[in-house]
Amino acid sequence: MTENRNNKLYLGYLASSHFVIHVYTMLLPVLLLPFQEELGISLVQLSLLSSIPRLLNVFIYIPTGVISDRYPAETLTISFFVTLLGSLVIPLSNGFYMLLAGFMLVSVGSTLYHPPSLKMASSYDPTRLSLALGIHNIGSNFGFAAGPLLLGLFMSRWGWRYSYYVWAVFTLIMGLFSIGYTRKTLSGREKRHFNLLSGLKDVVTKDFLLVVAIATVIESVFSVLVTYVPAYFTIEIGLSYSLTSIISGLGPITGIIGSLVGGYTGDRFGRYRMGIIVNALLAGFLFIFPSLKTLMIVVVVYALYRFLQATFMPLLNSMIAGHSSMENRSLAYSFNFVLVNLFVSLSTTGASVLIEEYSTRVIFPLCIAAILPVCVLIWLLSRYEK
Repeated sequence: MTENRNNKLYLGYLASSHFVIHVYTMLLPVLLLPFQEELGISLVQLSLLSSIPRLLNVFIYIPTGVISDRYPAETLTISFFVTLLGSLVIPLSNGFYMLLAGFMLVSVGSTLYHPPSLKMASSYDPTRLSLALGIHNIGSNFGFAAGPLLLGLFMSRWGWRYSYYVWAVFTLIMGLFSIGYTRKTLSGREKRHFNLLSGLKDVVTKDFLLVVAIATVIESVFSVLVTYVPAYFTIEIGLSYSLTSIISGLGPITGIIGSLVGGYTGDRFGRYRMGIIVNALLAGFLFIFPSLKTLMIVVVVYALYRFLQATFMPLLNSMIAGHSSMENRSLAYSFNFVLVNLFVSLSTTGASVLIEEYSTRVIFPLCIAAILPVCVLIWLLSRYEK
């Protein structure tokens, strides 16, 4: 009974901590116009609020992986206090530079959080690895939805700054809880001498590079879809901004269910088999999407493809765990994050060039063309199953 309660607390911590980290993720896109109007931030400066923290992440992910493999509890706890500092700096800002500092702190907090938390999730019962990673992913989807929702409620009555103060309280609570809980949960991990070159040599194997190839391609696909499908709704279908926003909000909701389904089916039927099936279905939905005209059908298909995106994430994360050693797993996740961030930036920029040349419809054949080789790569990866 005690072990069952501890397991539930373990999974609850994974989901709730991921929730707290990601309540901040979707706030910047919503606040672009308020920042411009209230603080006089230019369009160029608005773009830098997003691009500079992302660029910073590329440089600190590998050091984060190295440190969190040796000190996972400490790294995980510090991530909340760095995020807390950013969540206070942002609402106290009256200009661009302080605002940028706040978003950089939130971004650094997220970077510090993910490698040790994913390592923690992947150290759960090996027979339920995908499920643990799915529950971990559920928290992020709740966060994606809760952040903008609370912001919307506060903006009309008290202003956007107060929503940050509310999340700061939750972040502080999670940080204080993590001080004791992660030390107890992650205790006994040896503080071994670490050599970066030998660690990378252990991580960068043929099978792991296949996983990274799958992750970079499919995450680029997901980024293109999340970024430009709302524009497709407005430009091609003629939906209003408000209706497009409401439909887009279905993504995190269906993602909650998808994360559970991906976790359960990955353990039940195999992560490789389910990975191929999920991506094949996703390609099918994207193929029919441009031909849909009825609003209700468009909404249903949109919700289904966002469901499939979330379904694949625990499968992908379990593949990363399955093809890396526990000793260097944080480094493995960090190495993957670095390449994913680089390729995502390139893919969204490249897609924007094609959209300007043709139309937003081009994203669908583009994404389908990228998904098909992903299925082949997953099949190849399955041959390295240990």
